[in-house]
Amino acid sequence: MVTIQAQILEVMNRLSREFGTAIIIITHNLGVVARYADRVNVMYAGKVIETASAKELYANPKHPYTVGLLNSVPRLDQTRKEKLVPIEGLPPDLAHLPQGCPFYPRCAWRVDHCREEYPPFKLVGEKHYAACWESDRVHREVAVGAAS
Repeated sequence: MVTIQAQILEVMNRLSREFGTAIIIITHNLGVVARYADRVNVMYAGKVIETASAKELYANPKHPYTVGLLNSVPRLDQTRKEKLVPIEGLPPDLAHLPQGCPFYPRCAWRVDHCREEYPPFKLVGEKHYAACWESDRVHREVAVGAAS
């Protein structure tokens, strides 16, 4: 199955270059995203919560859900002893979304304001947008963690 998927993605990639067209790939496979995407939209609870170039998003995630996704994927540059970090909790009931940020119950960076009001989709870098009240803090703490 993986071989067939790779072959199909390669054909799509070749056709995209050949005809000068864009392709939208909807996937949970971050390996596919890293290999084929120029630009990435991360969605949570039916909304885009972060968008950036693939390179920028992987290097500088600004939304806690994006950080969680990236931390839950095996990496070749880590030893086998290092454990993956799952995103705690459960996704929200889409039929009964909370008032504020739907990621609030699962978020390590949450503040009271997150429960009350959905964050605006704001510019957080060059052509990089995120819907998070604490995106600057997320970025700082992730960068410090990566450096240690």
